[in-house]
Amino acid sequence: MSKFSFTGPNGEVYEVEGPSGATVEQARAIFDQQISTGGLTGIPVGGLVNAVTQATGGLSAAIAQIGPASFAQAQQLGSTINLPDLRGMPIPNPIGVSDFVGTTVSQQNIGSIDPAQIQGLIAQTSTSVGQAASAITNTKGLGKFGLNADQLQLSGLIKPGLAEQINLDPSKFTSILSSPTSWTGKSGATDLTSVLGNERLQTTVQQGLMNVNFDQLKQVGAISGTEVASQLGPLLNNATKFGLGNATEWLKTAPSLGSLGSLVSGGGIGGGLLALGAGGAPAALISQMNNFAKSAEFAQAFAGLNSDISGGGSPLEAGVQAPKGFTNTVNRTNLNEAVKKVIGNNKISVPDFAPPGTS
Repeated sequence: MSKFSFTGPNGEVYEVEGPSGATVEQARAIFDQQISTGGLTGIPVGGLVNAVTQATGGLSAAIAQIGPASFAQAQQLGSTINLPDLRGMPIPNPIGVSDFVGTTVSQQNIGSIDPAQIQGLIAQTSTSVGQAASAITNTKGLGKFGLNADQLQLSGLIKPGLAEQINLDPSKFTSILSSPTSWTGKSGATDLTSVLGNERLQTTVQQGLMNVNFDQLKQVGAISGTEVASQLGPLLNNATKFGLGNATEWLKTAPSLGSLGSLVSGGGIGGGLLALGAGGAPAALISQMNNFAKSAEFAQAFAGLNSDISGGGSPLEAGVQAPKGFTNTVNRTNLNEAVKKVIGNNKISVPDFAPPGTS
């Protein structure tokens, strides 16, 4: 893999990764094309540019990499998300009251997902990872959310190019991050110690990643952003944890979705000469994502129920309109399990919530 550095018109420095043997002239041509077409506009520090993000910006060469039919189909998905059928699956690692109330998030919606549901999704991610905020491992990642190299780079906490270096040899995850030179200093993350154990920072990063992935899902046309929260939450949590490409591949396992084409990114920093990987996500990864999505469904039901019991009524939620055209979107199994977890005492009988329309 060849790397080249170029300076943009406003003084920003970009790294372009290309195949071995690529010349400076070839890299410069790709870089100039991206600058002129706006393909690098708004890219954050540490952000990745791939054919998916560029295609949504109108770069014809990027659309050619994805395939015009796949790109058009992704754009036409509209306001309905066809999720894989998770009915009947057990709920892995469901959150409890202490997990939920112990999670503090900023009070803002992400599309139709309200702050209470975001709180539930973030709490569920931590519970699913099962790791202390002060821990880092090569297998689970960093902190309570198991942040991986791609997430840390996307958040701008580590320097461009490190995620690709770590992904080539995941066993170096901890050792590379142990060097203070790996960190950008953003949000006070000057070294590994400043991040480990800092639950507030880790939660802020996790919520920020949810916002970034929400925007990316809109950019590729996988969502409109107005979908009902119970549909949007599981997809967004999967995209945040496993990456945009894997999340769209996961959607392909829904029987009625059809083919999205391959959207798994080949990676790269700030430049072209990038290609998308072929083939779908492995079956083992799909299984992990099914479990993660099932937990997300439960977490949202739990969050909504807990918010209703505690009164809710956040002034920031006033005036928020629920999307129209959706009925019977509540998963009764998740709701019943959420009631049990909120009550938290086996000696108290749980109401039997029959499906709508039954006696």
